Amino acid sequence: MSHHHPHPDPDCEVLADVLGNAPGNGPTMPPPLPPTRLGGFLAAGEGLFTRADAWIERALPRDYNPLAQLGVLANAALLLATVSGIPLLFWYSASSHSAWSSLAELGPYSLGGIIRSVHRYSSDLAMLLILAHAVRTFFGRKFDGARWLAWASGIALIALVWFIGWTGYWLVWDVRAQWVALDSMKAVDVLPIFGEPMLRLFAADHSVPSLLFFVVFFLHMLLPLAIAGGLMLHLARLSRTKLLPDWRFSTWITVATIVAALVLPATNAAPAQMAIKPEAFTMDWWYLWPLQISARLSGGGVWLAALLTLGGLMSLPWWLGRRRERASYQATVNISRCFACTQCSQDCPFGAITMVTRTDGKPFPSQAQVDPDLCIGCGICVGSCDTQGIGLAWFDARQVTKELQDYVVGEVAKGQPPALALVCTQMDGGWDFFKLAVWRARLPGYEVRPVPTSGWVEPKVIETLIAKGARAVLIVSSVSADPYVREGDRWLPMRLAGTREPEFRPNRADPRKVAHVRYDPTRPAQLTDAAALLLKQERAPTADRPSRLTGWIVGSALTAACFALLLWVSNAPFQHPTAAQPELVLTFRAYGDWLDQTKVTAAAQENRPAHMRAASIQVNRTRAPIVIRIESDGVTHEHVIQPKGFKSDGASIGEIRVPLTPGAHHVSLSVATNPDPDAPRQTWQGEVIAERGRLLVFAFDGGNGFVREP
Repeated sequence: MSHHHPHPDPDCEVLADVLGNAPGNGPTMPPPLPPTRLGGFLAAGEGLFTRADAWIERALPRDYNPLAQLGVLANAALLLATVSGIPLLFWYSASSHSAWSSLAELGPYSLGGIIRSVHRYSSDLAMLLILAHAVRTFFGRKFDGARWLAWASGIALIALVWFIGWTGYWLVWDVRAQWVALDSMKAVDVLPIFGEPMLRLFAADHSVPSLLFFVVFFLHMLLPLAIAGGLMLHLARLSRTKLLPDWRFSTWITVATIVAALVLPATNAAPAQMAIKPEAFTMDWWYLWPLQISARLSGGGVWLAALLTLGGLMSLPWWLGRRRERASYQATVNISRCFACTQCSQDCPFGAITMVTRTDGKPFPSQAQVDPDLCIGCGICVGSCDTQGIGLAWFDARQVTKELQDYVVGEVAKGQPPALALVCTQMDGGWDFFKLAVWRARLPGYEVRPVPTSGWVEPKVIETLIAKGARAVLIVSSVSADPYVREGDRWLPMRLAGTREPEFRPNRADPRKVAHVRYDPTRPAQLTDAAALLLKQERAPTADRPSRLTGWIVGSALTAACFALLLWVSNAPFQHPTAAQPELVLTFRAYGDWLDQTKVTAAAQENRPAHMRAASIQVNRTRAPIVIRIESDGVTHEHVIQPKGFKSDGASIGEIRVPLTPGAHHVSLSVATNPDPDAPRQTWQGEVIAERGRLLVFAFDGGNGFVREP
């Protein structure tokens, strides 16, 4: 816990003016560039979330608004998925031969079946919440500048959670897993990892490698541990973070997931059969959506699409965020006015302010220091400093305060005491998008002044304005449950209530002339009415708290809608884009002949010692390619397959597919171990029946010849 020093005494601003610089009289710096491009578009998207917050919080407290805590709810769902996955090991058999049956034998309403369904739907819920959290973060413009680490690590976590789910579906070994394995191996074969193509091993059921299946099982069990490390990185630059929601909320989503498991139990699809091309089945689109793309691409295309997508999303802070001079928007410290109260470091939402050893010799134990790598220029620290020793250069608190005081004094001298409205610009998407005319129309009778955030307003500013004669001071912030600066409107109400320093002092200003209102865009008249009542020094009536029955009804309806979407996407129809046309598949592994031996010349013999001249033969360690010929109904397909190995001395390995039409065909297969037209060939020929959606699989091995797979 950080050491807290007493806040300066009520007259500390006088001492600060003596010890520090006097308020400046020059104009403030121009506002900085907006932090992101497309600010208007992003603000419009965030406006939709804000309206949803407003509607939900009419019936539910903010602590139970799911849009207010998408991140921690996603963590709770991930924890539930992990916890429910562990007991599944009692029933599951990690083998391609028994995996499907070990899960299929679980009754949907048995203990194992319910746990299996909870495991699946909690995983789906985690992905739903993670994606919603990412979308809200994007539209909330929370990815630029110092927030790049949270964004980039968040995208990496999405990829990690998706991959864990992808491997989980492999382990079921049904038709979904069949396509997952085939498309995965198509991509893996592009990488120089294995000495031979892995895809050919998935042409027949008996050749599917059990060791690879165990590797996938191991990854699915181990990778969830990496999520913990990723979350630490994701939250590293935030203050006062929570990992999990309130225990009652966690209990609620756990019970809801169990209910979903009972309503629509998770079951296997048809078992994987490598010789059958499954066409239509239900699929969990939360994790298996890449099948719609990977089936249309080559292995290299899969990697290119994945890298472009992942790289594009992770680099979004650089191509959508603007490069800005830090001095143009970040907070700076006037050390001569810093009295080591530590309040700014406590209030900063991003941990950008630390207290360091004093450098100016004043009798205080420390001074504030801003870390330029962490500061986003939100201005909350300004509202924390009673001496205005920290602030934004472009919106200097002392200069702005003086301008407001001069305005009030001038209006009072005219006999027209003004009412001021300090409005958070983040509601419109930032300073450049602030709609001054619109806000003046919403607040008749008020002089509207924009501020970076409501947290920028320090109580002493309000006190001095009222002391100079202002009729009223209204501070307006957003009703958003997840504002741009996180805690932008959290500290001000506490300061006005006297529960957080710096406190509003009622002995210096009439509290009836001060109000803080969160603007609800779904009920704009509330702000206008509250502002009118403030001019009369009357308090707006406190909104009736919704009854518990209303909360239960709305909460249940939201939960039902969320899980209806979850279950529909989790079990939506899928039509595989691969044609159901039958194919003849030939997998092969054969060694070509050694190329001819070469005799060493006589001249070369003379250069050797006498005892070595008898060894007159030098062997060329290179194999010939093999030649495969496939004939179907008189049409010939010939393929020359080069040997593997750095010296081309290994086997020729691969797979050849030839499309067929449904019906009977006369097929002839032959393999020669060198390209000589007269070379001996191993041959198979006969009649085959091609059926829609089925593969005719033949395997060739140099020692055993052709074998037709069942």
